[in-house]
Amino acid sequence: MWDDIEKVLVAWRDTGSPDITAVAFRVTNRSHTYWIGDHPALRWQHLLV
Repeated sequence: MWDDIEKVLVAWRDTGSPDITAVAFRVTNRSHTYWIGDHPALRWQHLLV
């Protein structure tokens, strides 16, 4: 788990350490998706069960 956290932290720093206003999101009836820029490590999807 720590490796995943470290990847995200490095990606976040590499994109200039953006603040919370840089987070974009999309909500559908199947998932909630959040991302910062185009970096794949800064993209999260929460599937709704």
